[in-house]
Amino acid sequence: MVSGCGLRERLYGEFRGDILTDVMLRDHTSLGIGGRAACLFIPHDTPSLVSLLKALAGEDRGYLLIGGGTNLLVSDEGLDEVIVSLRAFRRLETVEVRGDDVLVFAQSGLPLQRLISFCGEEGLSGLEGLVGVPGTVGGAVFGNAGAYGYEIMDAVQRVTVLKDGRLGALDRDDMDATYRSGGIPRETVILGVHISLKRDDSGDVRRRMKEFMEMKKKTQPVSERSAGCVFKNPPADSAARLIDEAGYKGMRSGGIEISRKHANFFINRGGGTAVDFLALMDTVVEGIARTYGVVLEPEIRIFGKRGESGR
Repeated sequence: MVSGCGLRERLYGEFRGDILTDVMLRDHTSLGIGGRAACLFIPHDTPSLVSLLKALAGEDRGYLLIGGGTNLLVSDEGLDEVIVSLRAFRRLETVEVRGDDVLVFAQSGLPLQRLISFCGEEGLSGLEGLVGVPGTVGGAVFGNAGAYGYEIMDAVQRVTVLKDGRLGALDRDDMDATYRSGGIPRETVILGVHISLKRDDSGDVRRRMKEFMEMKKKTQPVSERSAGCVFKNPPADSAARLIDEAGYKGMRSGGIEISRKHANFFINRGGGTAVDFLALMDTVVEGIARTYGVVLEPEIRIFGKRGESGR
C-alpha cells in the first residue's frame, strides 16, 4: 500500500512497480545491516521512476537510490528517506557491431556479473577483471568499479541519465572518471550504459575470467557477508597492506570482524551492527594515521546517523 508513504494521491495511475512498506534495510544490503525504512519503491519502467521522483520532490522528501545494496552501510536506526530500488531495470543487449568493435547496452539495475557472464558467452573483451565484483551495473559505473588493471569507465561510452526529471545522456568526454568515481554527479540517476567492447575468442575471454576469479578466491572472502572493500587505496599504496601490517587482521567488534584473508574487508559474522562496523572503521583510521601518517578514506557509502544523507 502507498498510504504509509503518503504518496497515494500523487502517484495514482502513474506508477507501475512494487511498493514495500515498513521494510528492514538489513534485508536489502549485502552486509545484512540496516534499520527500518517506511517504504521502498521498485519502479518497473522509466515513466514510473520519473513520476515517483517528481512526487518526492513535490513533498520535499529525500530518497536513497540503491541497486544491489552492496558497498553500503546503513544505520541501525534506519532512514527517514524513501528507498528507491532500480532492480527491475535489467535490460541487456548488443546494439551495434562494427568489425571487432561491439557496443553493448545495459540498464543500471542489471547485476554486474550478468554482464560479465554475457561477455564470456559472446566472446567480448574489456571487462574480464571485474569478474566476481558484486553489485549492479549502475553502482559499478557510479563508483568506477575496478580490479586487476580493469576499470569499467575505461569501456563506458555513454550513460543515459535522469536529472531534474528530464532524460539525458553523458558522453565519455562529459565524465571525469577517477579512482573509484565515475564522475557522475550525485543528483543524477543512472538509467543505462553503453559499453564499448572488443570481439575476442570466447574461450580466451572465459579463461582470463577464470584466472582472475581463482586469484580473487585466494585473496578475498568472496563467499562471506561483506560490503566489499571498506577503504580506498591511498596513492601508490594498499589499504589492505597497511591494515594488515598494523596488526588489525582478525580484530572484532561485536559481530563484525576484519577479514583474516583480506584486511580491507569487514565481515558480518552474524548479528553485526552498523555501530560495530563504524567502531572498527574508527579504530583502523586512527591507528593507521598514528602509525603511518596516512588517512584512510571510506570506499563504502555510509547512510544514516554519522553518514551521508539521501537525495
